[in-house]
Amino acid sequence: MKIIKLAERKKIIRAAELLYNSKNAIALTGAGISTESGIPDFRSESGLWKKYDPDIYSNIRSYIKDPTKFWKLAEKIAPTLFKAKPNAGHIALSELEKMNIIKAIITQNVDELHQKAGSVMVYEVHGNINRFNCFGCRASYTKDQVMRKLKKEKQYPPLCDICAAPLKPSVVLFGESLPTFEIYQSQALAQKADVMLIAGSSLSVAPVCNLPLYTLQERGKLIIVNDEPTYLDERAEVVIHHKTGKILPLIVEEIKRMKSESESESTS
Repeated sequence: MKIIKLAERKKIIRAAELLYNSKNAIALTGAGISTESGIPDFRSESGLWKKYDPDIYSNIRSYIKDPTKFWKLAEKIAPTLFKAKPNAGHIALSELEKMNIIKAIITQNVDELHQKAGSVMVYEVHGNINRFNCFGCRASYTKDQVMRKLKKEKQYPPLCDICAAPLKPSVVLFGESLPTFEIYQSQALAQKADVMLIAGSSLSVAPVCNLPLYTLQERGKLIIVNDEPTYLDERAEVVIHHKTGKILPLIVEEIKRMKSESESESTS
């Protein structure tokens, strides 16, 4: 783990000031906030798509042709996703929401760890691994229902009880459109935001990578906490290249200190 340097400490204080004084702050999160919970990323040099060609294993056209390949990959990665627990970064964002500083979280992740950490206003623009739909009649299944079907039927893909079409997790595959409500709401939130906290996203996947531009166009400010540089680093008010699980709790601590000092001054 990197040591927090003085320059980074100053950035943490500046980020806390921006959030503390904001009216409509939101967060945008990506794979980097969940890797600290043991969930592998998909797009890095060591990510899953380097091992498994997404055109074969995670493309909607491939799924329609032969969903078995997708489900065999899911068998390998799903246990890790299902057993993962929120880390300090998820919990920090949940605290910011409870403090009424973060108004909503827009996430590219499908692991539901924000909700498990206690966050309520979460917009999942790439779907959710814990819900399943029938590819035919659109019947809805829970994770537990699908797990029981797999255990009982011992076949890929699991089939719908109603129409016998394949079931599919409600995650967005390559070639699929993003969920309309979530993406429109995310754009509206980004436009309204006076501060956007970007945590663990490389900002490399469209159209989500363009959401910060809505905030900038309306003269909002960006805070970027990510291990690696992004294309918007030069336009951000604060950039911290570090683990989100280390930095976000420190930002929360600083905001709590500011809040405590403000309350003390108001009662003195």
